[in-house]
Amino acid sequence: MNEKGYEDKTLGEVLIDAATEMLEHAEGKRKLRMEMVEIEPIPVYAPKAIKALRERLRLPQGMFGSVVGVSDKTIEAWEAGKRKPSGTAMRVLAELDTNPGYLDKILRVATEPRDSAY
Repeated sequence: MNEKGYEDKTLGEVLIDAATEMLEHAEGKRKLRMEMVEIEPIPVYAPKAIKALRERLRLPQGMFGSVVGVSDKTIEAWEAGKRKPSGTAMRVLAELDTNPGYLDKILRVATEPRDSAY
């Protein structure tokens, strides 16, 4: 009889299989396959580079903040060198800097007038 493929199993069956494999490994009956991954270092953007990026994208501080997920005051502080972006924010800045289509995924330009009842 054929063993079920991963996609044919229920979540419970997958969890039981995983627990069984872990137990077999702990008992020395199974060698588990491991893969190493390399994570890109977090890029660092200096205050002038953040401002240059925002200006290149032609975004005011408020809209740039909305794109990155922070307030306009935070963008202002970054650009003045008073605060530093988090690692997550640095990765977003790098994506905006290196991937021209990334901003398009975030921004939605209205092609039809909005209903003022919103």
